[in-house]
Amino acid sequence: MFCKVESTLNWESRQEFLDTESAKMDLMQLDVELIDNLMNYAEKIDEKASQLKRLAQELRQPLHSAKGREEEYLGNPLHSFPLIRHMYQDWRYLEEFMKKPVGEEEIQFLRRKLPELPWQVDTEEASVSIFRIAETYGMMPWDMANGLIDNVRFNSTLPALDCFEVAKMYFKWGYFKQALQWITISKARMKEEYSGVYEVLGMNRQDVALLQARCLVELDRRDEAHEVLLDQPDLADNSISLLDQFKANPYEAIDSSPKLGEGYKRLCRSSFSPNPSKLHCRYNSTTSAFLILAPLKMEEISLEPHIVVYHDILPDKDIQQLITLAEPLLKPTEMFDDNKNEARSSYRTPLGGPLLDSLTQRMRDITGLQIRQGNPINIIKYGFGAPYTNYYDFFKKRNSESKGFGDRMATFMFYLNDAPYGGATVFPRLNVKVPAERGKVLFWYNLNGDTHDMEPTTMHAACPVFHGSKWVMTAWIHEYD
Repeated sequence: MFCKVESTLNWESRQEFLDTESAKMDLMQLDVELIDNLMNYAEKIDEKASQLKRLAQELRQPLHSAKGREEEYLGNPLHSFPLIRHMYQDWRYLEEFMKKPVGEEEIQFLRRKLPELPWQVDTEEASVSIFRIAETYGMMPWDMANGLIDNVRFNSTLPALDCFEVAKMYFKWGYFKQALQWITISKARMKEEYSGVYEVLGMNRQDVALLQARCLVELDRRDEAHEVLLDQPDLADNSISLLDQFKANPYEAIDSSPKLGEGYKRLCRSSFSPNPSKLHCRYNSTTSAFLILAPLKMEEISLEPHIVVYHDILPDKDIQQLITLAEPLLKPTEMFDDNKNEARSSYRTPLGGPLLDSLTQRMRDITGLQIRQGNPINIIKYGFGAPYTNYYDFFKKRNSESKGFGDRMATFMFYLNDAPYGGATVFPRLNVKVPAERGKVLFWYNLNGDTHDMEPTTMHAACPVFHGSKWVMTAWIHEYD
């Protein structure tokens, strides 16, 4: 049913829900309205059911009076006439009453709201984000389902329906062991008194048992799979046949899961502890005349390639102005992860105007380099689980940007908010991790300063945010600036 609904909708009108707070707030408000609508629908059904029950009780009264003396009872014309009239008229009226639709107004309301609901692709993207967070931070399914992520405990859990959806994603990609774990959690959280609710919402115990048995067969645990099927009355009689079918037709997984390097995952986790650095922090007052009066706090991250962090660069006033300007203009990025999955959970917008001129001058003061006026600046917002892995800022081959301005010689990354739950920038080949902290700037050279050769060790990535969002602003200095 859902596929048919989606096929009639305009893709261009699709709302982005995953990481737009205002859209998610609107979605939550819509959920309130739909639940109220459902309650109204249920109350109308209850009202009709109550009428029918009262009527049935009333109609039973003569039958109770006649019980055991039916012939005598019907010999009385005051009983025979009502029986004939009742059987002729009442049941015809009741047929009309029973056929009369209930809650048409509420059904129409729901139909009008369907185009505003998320699509299947939104659920798939959210599931992929859950996968990316779980894999990056090494979370066991039970821990994550209970609200524990990277040693942070949240007051939230995943219910049975959501755990089953995650299980189906893992199964589709061929992660049978993880799928089995999520199915086990889902079954443990299914409440017997809600069995009818699960049926209505597209999940029943037979479907769960079939997927669980299929995973067990794929893991060569046939006896356990048999026990699972025998436990379901509707599947028990055909259990051997089902197991034989599973064995004869192994599942052909399509693994389109995000591929995350071990170094990347190790750096992102809170357990990562960098080796003591021989580099140091100092005040930079030499790259421009302005810095003589207002030196910058500079933290050296790497000498080769040159990577530094400048602290307290952007004042709160400028940060708020940047976010306010950018938020209504954000559009989904066209970045892709290593497996060509589009990064729909990050958004970017170009920035221009007087504020850009001020930022450009600030970058000149920091570096002492000539930077052309109007050099484009991008603001990017990362939502939960947003992918941004193994990325180079230099060009591996020439394009329209490099032909006009040369390659991207250096990168500025301004952090516009604190992202304490994930969101760090990591350089896997350098064993470097830079937390996302409001107001600081990360700067590095993508090309060798003498030869202009590409610096492959500047490959960098963003750790997925697992609570809240992360805002950054990026700018590049080109060779011909």
